[in-house]
Amino acid sequence: MRLVLVLLAALLLAPGLASAQRGGPRTAKELTKQAEKLYDQKKYLEAAELLEQANELKPDTRLIYNIARAYDQAGKAKEAVSYYEKYLTDGEDAQLRKRSRVSIDRLRLQQEKEEKTAAAAETERRRLKEEADATRRRMEAERESARRSEAASQLNLKAAYNDALVSRKRMQVTSIALGGVALAGVGMGTVFGLKARSARSDFDSARELDTKLAAKKLTRDNSALADIGFGVGLVSAVAAILLYPKEPVPQPGKARLTSAPQGAGAGVEVSF
Repeated sequence: MRLVLVLLAALLLAPGLASAQRGGPRTAKELTKQAEKLYDQKKYLEAAELLEQANELKPDTRLIYNIARAYDQAGKAKEAVSYYEKYLTDGEDAQLRKRSRVSIDRLRLQQEKEEKTAAAAETERRRLKEEADATRRRMEAERESARRSEAASQLNLKAAYNDALVSRKRMQVTSIALGGVALAGVGMGTVFGLKARSARSDFDSARELDTKLAAKKLTRDNSALADIGFGVGLVSAVAAILLYPKEPVPQPGKARLTSAPQGAGAGVEVSF
């Protein structure tokens, strides 16, 4: 029977001995003293934890108030209010009860302000998000509009290029035709010039008046036709030279997106 009692006492003392070997506080009083040191060092959360442990070992309403104070100083309003309310329920000191009530009112007012601030911040966050979404949608719409404008510009440039090619070809054909007219005029002038020279020879060698008059008229007529032929040839040649396209039709440019100032939207630039 004595052996059983000795073993039971050893088991009961074992936690205390282990705690003593670790150098930590063993009683509610020691925990409280350690908490006071931490509180003075402004380690409020650690102090509150030790005070809670002390209160578990030896419940005391003053510990409840001190726990509330530690949490209050640590900025843990919810936990502080909870312990202040416990002291209002169980505490006996009128002065501490009054302080607890004032602290509760202060913390609740602080919580209301924080909640309002948080609500205002959330509202502002949502507003900014909505603005960002609206900006993103607007930019997407501008990019789509720019893409369509680019496609339309490419079609217009291609159509203009094709029209320029057709116009150039027409000018080439017209210039070549005028060149042919110029050659024909020169040929006509040459032929009638030779005829006018031959008629002049006939005029010079004629002995009869009627023959001379006929040769004279033929010379004038052929000379006039030769002048007309050379005139048409010259005008046609000049026109052919002027109308013939000198430069090739430039390739159509490619429309590309360019950066624009903020708020101005996307721009389209055409390069050649």
